Amino acid sequence: MKIVTDIAAMRKPCEAVKEDENIVELAELMFKAMQELKAQGLSANQIGLDKRVFVMLTKATPICIVNPVITMSKGIVASNEGCLSIPGQIVRVKRPQVIRIKGVNQYFRPVNYKFEGIEARRACHEFDH
Repeated sequence: MKIVTDIAAMRKPCEAVKEDENIVELAELMFKAMQELKAQGLSANQIGLDKRVFVMLTKATPICIVNPVITMSKGIVASNEGCLSIPGQIVRVKRPQVIRIKGVNQYFRPVNYKFEGIEARRACHEFDH
């Protein structure tokens, strides 16, 4: 799978997913790509799809969040991050220590997660795509 590395494309806001769109196959494709690439997360625009969808690893299980909204953030921690879309570069980024993020999953069931530490960083990173 080819990863988009065009920074201008990565900064373009993505379209919200409509309820009548089937996202299940996209989520499965993204989970598979994330695993093959040994990534911790992946956003739809990184594979050339203009959709507000990302997948990521959590302690419990890989998850998919469609149309994510960060509803709370607390604390700030600076740490180094890498990104599939900027291969070979490590960037120091300030991110919240704790976030709450809501949206729907690939089956359009509401989800509301509270993440701390590395999971908060991972969710914010994918959200920023």
